[in-house]
Amino acid sequence: MVNGTRDTGASTTMSLRRFAWLWRPLLVELRHVAYVIVWVFVIQQAVAAFVVEGASMEPTLANHAYVIVDTLFPATRPFRRGEVIVFRYPRNPEVEYVKRVIALPGETVAIAHGAVFVNGAPLAEPYVQEPTRYFWGPARVPEDSVFVLGDNRNSSSDSHVWGPLPASLVVGRAWISVAPFANLAFRSPSAAQILPR
Repeated sequence: MVNGTRDTGASTTMSLRRFAWLWRPLLVELRHVAYVIVWVFVIQQAVAAFVVEGASMEPTLANHAYVIVDTLFPATRPFRRGEVIVFRYPRNPEVEYVKRVIALPGETVAIAHGAVFVNGAPLAEPYVQEPTRYFWGPARVPEDSVFVLGDNRNSSSDSHVWGPLPASLVVGRAWISVAPFANLAFRSPSAAQILPR
């Protein structure tokens, strides 16, 4: 007793020590569960999965291909020519499209004689199977936009139809694609290069 009251602190500490074999592993497991919850939340915010519908990105992405998208990309770095992105369609933001970045903010783009020209120089595009059969531009891409085209140029609704894509509509960058019953493929933005004049 201390000043006429009973001291129960010592007995409580003794009880906790006696059951340490029970609560310590429980705390370790609770900590692991908390880590898993945090990682699941981070992954949900950082990546998303999409299914490609249509042939506008063939041969790069086939109809019904699965695409894993890096959704942190729009906020972390500028666009790169040649990378494949997923975005909300400007004419109906409920629908998501996948296309390739062709021209960057401030650049001039034109499509003529089966080729794409960026700032007057032809663009080397090994991913396109047939020459473009339409003419477009020249026009300057606004500072807050990019110019996107489907790899299947003659069967694609893209910037040549509805103009440059506002950057605010970009969902993310295609990171990995898996075609049904095919191999895993990592998407490289380095494929499109401006050829020297």
